[in-house]
This record gives sequence, structure tokens and C-alpha cells, in this order.
Amino acid sequence: MAAPTGAVQPAPDEGLVELEETIHGGGFWRLVPECVPRVYAPVDRSLLKHVETCLRRLT
Repeated sequence: MAAPTGAVQPAPDEGLVELEETIHGGGFWRLVPECVPRVYAPVDRSLLKHVETCLRRLT
């Protein structure tokens, strides 16, 4: 029996795909100042959960 060649990736979430396309298409970066670095972590469910948790702490 052959060993697996790679990890199984979950199906992409349509909302995350749309968000990623918006970011790469400039729909997000045109809203922030030029001094903000344009390098970011890939958007995934765990990153969104982390951001949500942090924002809730501010309220």
C-alpha cells in the first residue's frame, strides 16, 4: 500500500475565497494608508476566529 502523498485539504469556504479575492484585487488595500505593510497571513477560519476573539475583547 502506497503512503499518502499529501495532507487532505478541506473544501474551501466560499466566503473565505471571496474575501481572499477581494484582498488580492485591491478592494481592501485601497482603504488603508500606504504605510501599512501589504504582507498578511493567509485568510482561513482560524485566523478569522482569532480576529473575532480579539475584537470582542475590545468591546
